[in-house]
Amino acid sequence: WHGANWTFLVWGALNALYFLPLMVTGRNRRHLDIIAQGRRLPSPGELARLVGTFLLTLLAWVFFRAQNLGHALQYLRGIFSASLFHPMEIQPLAELFMIAFFIAMEWRGREQPYALAALGLRWPRLLRWSLYAFILFLIGMYMQTEETPFIYFQF
Repeated sequence: WHGANWTFLVWGALNALYFLPLMVTGRNRRHLDIIAQGRRLPSPGELARLVGTFLLTLLAWVFFRAQNLGHALQYLRGIFSASLFHPMEIQPLAELFMIAFFIAMEWRGREQPYALAALGLRWPRLLRWSLYAFILFLIGMYMQTEETPFIYFQF
């Protein structure tokens, strides 16, 4: 149990709502395969399911991380406001490259136990470890430096 906040009840209800139709129809264990296994890109249907799952997960996370229901609903109103259809503010190029890099790493390693498992195994040791150090540098450069209490200490 995550505490007495209604947001956690909504978060749990959303997750149940996502799974119940699959469980009732007996399809909950059907799509356990790796997306686009043995292929470079997913099919349009696989891509739609991948994006749909990601968006539904993000929607539930709004409630998980919100301070209260009002805050969650205000956040969702902001997401789905008219500004959704206006051009986005472009992020600095370095951050877009970093996001693309990490997405590419995850996609490339999707058939491995972890994302970096196959990356650079045949590379010279110095080059491979330089890449690992660069990844750690990027994580350190963008990590949160303010102290935030561990979420479960709030209960």
